[in-house]
Amino acid sequence: MNFWAPGKKWMRETETNERQTKKEASTNSLPPEVRAAVDATLSHSFKRNFASAEGESTREMATLQAAVCSNFAQLTCNAVPSASSTRSSNSAWLCPSSKFSSELRLSSVSSFSQSTSALQKSTIVSQVRRESLMPAAARAAAGGKEQNVLIINTNSGGHAVIGFYFAKDLKAAGFAVTILTVGEESSDKMKKPPFSRFSELKELGVQIVWGSPADVGAAVGSAKFDVVLDNNGKDLDTVKPVADWAKASGVEQFLFISSAGIYKSTDEPPHVEGDAVKGAGHAEVEKYISELGFKSWASFRPQYMTGSGNNKDCEEYFFDRIVRGRPILIPEPGIQLTNISHVSDLSSMLTLAAQKPEAANGQIFNCVSDRAVTLAGIARLCAKAAGKEVEIITYDPKAAGVDVKKAFPFRPVHFYAEPRAAKELLGWTSKTNLPEDLKERYAEYISIGRDKKDIKFELDDKILAVVKQPVTV
Repeated sequence: MNFWAPGKKWMRETETNERQTKKEASTNSLPPEVRAAVDATLSHSFKRNFASAEGESTREMATLQAAVCSNFAQLTCNAVPSASSTRSSNSAWLCPSSKFSSELRLSSVSSFSQSTSALQKSTIVSQVRRESLMPAAARAAAGGKEQNVLIINTNSGGHAVIGFYFAKDLKAAGFAVTILTVGEESSDKMKKPPFSRFSELKELGVQIVWGSPADVGAAVGSAKFDVVLDNNGKDLDTVKPVADWAKASGVEQFLFISSAGIYKSTDEPPHVEGDAVKGAGHAEVEKYISELGFKSWASFRPQYMTGSGNNKDCEEYFFDRIVRGRPILIPEPGIQLTNISHVSDLSSMLTLAAQKPEAANGQIFNCVSDRAVTLAGIARLCAKAAGKEVEIITYDPKAAGVDVKKAFPFRPVHFYAEPRAAKELLGWTSKTNLPEDLKERYAEYISIGRDKKDIKFELDDKILAVVKQPVTV
């Protein structure tokens, strides 16, 4: 894409004017006094920025073009640029509009200098931003080395799918990726998703190894890494060997998957970065890695996740009952707020942190979507995804004599966080669309035949027997 691509429509509309003005002056030349002013005012890097605008989006090109028109408002132009000349001459990108008169004038070299100075600063800032977002492979082609990332991935629980998506996003961004899954390849756990889908990673060129986080070196050999993500440990005993190895191996950036469960209960939800946390477990890990002296480190606190490949039962709790015509039992009152994010949101945030290590350095990120949902709302959305009706009954777990952790997959209190730091520091945006994402999960649920599986509902029956006057939400 060249700098004038957004103006192609305008170019077509002014073809007549172009043919006329070409009779009077060449499109590839400027008056000597103007060329001198341009050369004296614009730095080499500024001119190069415009000349090498390949790869920018049409919207960004249009923005830059508008900036040129604004800052060169005092100029009049006798040459409408042609597509072939846009990268070969100053006049090709200098002409802002066909509405200007048939000769190029400068009211004064001083005013021209002031006008272009502001644009130069703006463009250099834009170029820095573009380079910071440049894929690792593109940076390597431009003279920088390709970044190599190691993912230490858990072999159980809901977090396993994070490493799977993160590896895919990193490869798409041009990074080299190795994923070390805890345990052995022959383990029965590897027969479940996302591990059963690791062939997808191999096809992308991801290196896959198995081993122990206590001895990373034995698993990866002499390979060198720039970035390490620990998506496995929940306490310092487990993460410390990984962090120590990374530091000793020259790793520059260390990322850690923590949990939003680290926050203490609050009377002012949602949880935001900086809120009080519990002192053990994840908090000890965050403190330790912050003191190791990595060039960049960051911690990410996810909540509940959805997305293809997730092997933790959350939505399934609702689908199991909805497809069998059973009521959904929710700890009262049912309007508690929580957060469910598509795992691609989490992986995109992590990828941005790897692309912007300076912006991410020393930061805590709530790794969540930017919308809350009620517990009863989840039931209704799951029913809608399945195309069925649902009855929702709330109950008091204590009165029912059940352990709520076994009876229900979500916390029975307000539990949700907001991703403020990621939006502000990384420029991240959420793409989670829960109604649509649940349709994806329901399709997967049906595809594996779980709707035909024989499932017992002893706890549900116990609760229903105790609830004298069920309340439908």
